[in-house]
Amino acid sequence: MQADVPFNKYFYYIGSVCFAFYAAFHTVRGNPLIAIMSSINLLAICYILFKYKKNQLEISHNNIIISLLSLSVLIACYELGRSGIIYIFPLVAGYIYYYSSRTAVLSSITLCVLALFMSLNHLHYETIIRTTVPIAITVVISFLYTKKVEHHQTQLRHIARSDHLTGLYNRRKLISWLKNKEHTVSNTTGHLLFLCLGVDNFKHINDQYGHEFGDNLLRKIAVTVEQQLAAMNITNRDTVISRVAGDEFVVGVYGSLPYSLVKSISTELLKSVNKIECVNGISLSVDACVGLTARSRPFCYEQVIKEAHIAMYEAKKVSKNQMRFYSSKLAKKVKEKLNIVELLKSALVNDEFYLVFMPVYGPTGHRITGAEALIRTHNDALSTYTPDVYIPVAEEHGLIHQLDEMVIRKAFKTLKHSSLNQLDTFSLAINISSQQLKNKHFPKMANTMALEEEIDPNQIEFELTETALVDFDQTSIDIIKQTKTYGFRVALDDFGTGYTAFSQLQNFPVDTLKIDRSFTSNIDGKNIDQGKMVDVILSLAHLYNLNVVAEGVENSEQLDYLKHRHCDSYQGYYLSKPISWHEMLALINHEST
Repeated sequence: MQADVPFNKYFYYIGSVCFAFYAAFHTVRGNPLIAIMSSINLLAICYILFKYKKNQLEISHNNIIISLLSLSVLIACYELGRSGIIYIFPLVAGYIYYYSSRTAVLSSITLCVLALFMSLNHLHYETIIRTTVPIAITVVISFLYTKKVEHHQTQLRHIARSDHLTGLYNRRKLISWLKNKEHTVSNTTGHLLFLCLGVDNFKHINDQYGHEFGDNLLRKIAVTVEQQLAAMNITNRDTVISRVAGDEFVVGVYGSLPYSLVKSISTELLKSVNKIECVNGISLSVDACVGLTARSRPFCYEQVIKEAHIAMYEAKKVSKNQMRFYSSKLAKKVKEKLNIVELLKSALVNDEFYLVFMPVYGPTGHRITGAEALIRTHNDALSTYTPDVYIPVAEEHGLIHQLDEMVIRKAFKTLKHSSLNQLDTFSLAINISSQQLKNKHFPKMANTMALEEEIDPNQIEFELTETALVDFDQTSIDIIKQTKTYGFRVALDDFGTGYTAFSQLQNFPVDTLKIDRSFTSNIDGKNIDQGKMVDVILSLAHLYNLNVVAEGVENSEQLDYLKHRHCDSYQGYYLSKPISWHEMLALINHEST
């Protein structure tokens, strides 16, 4: 019997009524054998219904009923002849429903031969031969129908467990495979290795070449992974290869796994993916990262999938073509991040953020010409982390747009209620995430806020870190240009620490470069090379008509060095630490007296 055939209680209810009627009817008609057989069937049905109510039903119970029904049909043929033969047809349908096609056909043929033989007691052999034809037709048609149904079921099972794009197993099949291993893994019977491979910058590939190209690349990666595992004889083991989502592929291996094999699998997979150089006649470089986790004792499948993904994302943060194992240290780091996420959400809901301002001094180093707004928090738990820690977490977990908008709004409101508002000699710098370079709504949002708070956009400068240029594209350029169209200015923060060539600045429309503090802080009269680097940045920046702000000015020697080389502006603890708006206004007023 097929294990997936559902129990139909109504069939048994109707059968019990029918057999009760047959038992009484044939008792009255003087057919005790049929009456006894009907009573046995009735008792068997009642027993099965009782087991069903107790939730103790087994496949064997249905097999018992099929056997009793078969015996009843044979007895009916022996006792009634032609009237008994008609019961063959519904029983053949029952075989088709309950058994596989092969078993159903063999059972049907056996039943028909025995039933016709039993009917010889009442029928002439010529009548039996004539009766054989419709019975044979019924069996053949039922067999063909069953084969067609099984074919469709096979196709549906394949579709249900396969990824439509690559033909690999999908997430459902992967989970099924893992569930089968949950309680079989042990130090003696076998280990589980589970790795997740994610393609680097796949969204950028999709955007640049189109989704059809991206689909073809995924197919090629799937074939490459399968071929590489086959070349390493990994597929000879108990293995599953799956595409679980987008550009993420998963490989699970169960068995005796030496450490050298564990390490080589991920290394060779990365190498094989890196060898993909051409798709649809277009040359490209394909990079990926791998996250791994392993088990030698019973586990929860959800946790294994989660660990492999965490390790892969951690690898992606380091660089391209990296591999990372999941560890307790990594788990602690993830747990801490999730805690920070909850603290950020709470601080946003309860308005627990505020701003301090780092004054920016003009060419002489004596007069404040602007300020940089810096985020701080009243939340005691969140305040144990610096913005350098929780801002990247906000970016990673989708909170950065809300955080940026909050900072911009607070900065605008602060400037609005100040004597510095509409003063063209003062500018306010606001840090924004590089993710805003993908947010087409950002320029309009910033301008709308400026209008609402009656702020002149010419007083506002949005700061982006230099690393934002690494993944910038035409969309990013368009967003910056639109932002500048409203009158806002754009600065490149931490300049010199990234990968930007000065030639790129021609295509990246910024107004200001901020020399990273790592260069400024090393100017001490002894380190000539660092001084030369600052000289190069200042010379080329002025060649491109860019304003330059030196960060991290910590002493008079550094300030004098920068002033001598005509740096435009300075900020640092030697001049002023971050202070409240009112303290900064007091400094500005003091300068005027």
